[in-house]
Amino acid sequence: MRTMLCDVTEAAWYLGYQSPASLYRLINAGLLKEYISNYEGQILLRMGSSGKSPTLARKVRSLLNFRGGHEMFMFDPKEEESLQKIRDRYCEKSSKNIT
Repeated sequence: MRTMLCDVTEAAWYLGYQSPASLYRLINAGLLKEYISNYEGQILLRMGSSGKSPTLARKVRSLLNFRGGHEMFMFDPKEEESLQKIRDRYCEKSSKNIT
């Protein structure tokens, strides 16, 4: 199975954040090193689990204190609900490119 990589803004969207600021804070603090890949100078985040490391969603949830006002989506590219979110995002982006 291929690894799903997203830029930071898209990863934030999949996790249910309105802004990528929390992810950038974790990246800058060095807490997501095992999830980062660089491609042509762009930071990409591995969304799924690998070996013993959890999905990005589970890692982020373990690192941040969640308040009642925000429900993080526990994105896992192996689960149908997450795959539907990918399809929805693709359709959303496609419709913006058409209009």
